[in-house]
Amino acid sequence: MSDVRCLSKLAARCAGLLVLVATSAWAQKEELWLDSQTNTPIRSEQVLKRGKLYRVTMQGTYSAWTFNAPGTKSGKPEPKPMWPSPKGANTLVGVDPEFMFAWPLGTYMDSLPEPAPRRSGYIEVSLDGGKTWKHPATTASFNATDHKYTYELTGDDNALQVRIVDSPYADNYGRVQISVQAAEEELWLDTRSNTPIRSEMVLARGKPYRVTMQGTYSAWNFPKTGAKSGKPEPTPMFNSPKGANKLVGVDPEFVFAWPPGSGLERSKEPAPLRNGSIQFSLDGGKTWKHPASTASFNEKDHKYTYELTGDDNALQVRIVDSPYNDNYGRVQLLVQPGA
Repeated sequence: MSDVRCLSKLAARCAGLLVLVATSAWAQKEELWLDSQTNTPIRSEQVLKRGKLYRVTMQGTYSAWTFNAPGTKSGKPEPKPMWPSPKGANTLVGVDPEFMFAWPLGTYMDSLPEPAPRRSGYIEVSLDGGKTWKHPATTASFNATDHKYTYELTGDDNALQVRIVDSPYADNYGRVQISVQAAEEELWLDTRSNTPIRSEMVLARGKPYRVTMQGTYSAWNFPKTGAKSGKPEPTPMFNSPKGANKLVGVDPEFVFAWPPGSGLERSKEPAPLRNGSIQFSLDGGKTWKHPASTASFNEKDHKYTYELTGDDNALQVRIVDSPYNDNYGRVQLLVQPGA
């Protein structure tokens, strides 16, 4: 890994021929409609991958009763559903995806001590192919303005299924809109190119984001290890489409192995050493820097997480090295909203 300097024309031409892969799960947003008049589950077309985070947003109002006058502990019903059912009265409503905020006289709700709004678990989801069902967890407060709630779910290699649990269904009316979207975007940085990759999603100004980088690569022709080097690993965690894909000694945050003759041999400290070769830009490419981290060397899975603040631009990521044609190995990046 040499010092940062301008690429030669030959290296630049080589870099221009190589492909960086950027796949966006963020773009795969699916819309579903749950009608309160049926107990038949609806399901997403996309399979929610095991271990991946998904953001499910539910919005709408409906009624689970024949609605005459409001109960004594009821809140004020709304005059009609946000989205009406194809059939039914479609008049007063008092339920949304997360709360019951109004109910008619004579229901069991008036026998309970708490006034409206109350948590509602009528809408249930299944992530395991229908084996188990539950209402998704949230700590959101009652949203009287647009009745919209967002839930974070973890996939299990099945389609998402959603149902409403009530009996009878014949007196219900109103529909709930459900959107399903991956909560993280996946990007791939190939170390053999200097061309930046960019997220499809714009990172909103002032909002927190979390980026996880994982992988190993080489920035040299690697014949053997230097005197102050650590032990190289035999192959990259994620191979480049082209290149040697042999010994590696660099991950997103540290250099842990290098060959003899490297400038790193002049360092006072032995391996691992901090590595700033991967740089981010949050302002449309005007400025670039390696994201801050206090993480220790992760010898096991070479995974590091960084906290960023958006600036109304796509995230751009590049690797700074010269030359690039002796590099090999890719780095996986997962981008998701922060807490």
